[in-house]
Amino acid sequence: MEELNKDQVAALFEREAVLLGRENCVPVFRVAAMFGKEAVKHARSLNSSKPGYYVNGYGIGDYTLDALTFRGFQAAASFHNVKKLREEAEE
Repeated sequence: MEELNKDQVAALFEREAVLLGRENCVPVFRVAAMFGKEAVKHARSLNSSKPGYYVNGYGIGDYTLDALTFRGFQAAASFHNVKKLREEAEE
């Protein structure tokens, strides 16, 4: 996937998001498929300062689905953008 701007990220989030509790989120496995596992790891690392702000989960009994909030999705997309642009700059 190429770099995305703010509007493209918002549209992609709206297309991929599902309701979990009271908030739309994108499941972590879908974000990893789009932007890579490193982008998800980056979003998770930001979550330590504000739990639930970037990554959240919704459980049903013995299973919890981890997902990125809109802020987390933006962070993952931004990570992806910087990684792609760094590769371009290094060529």
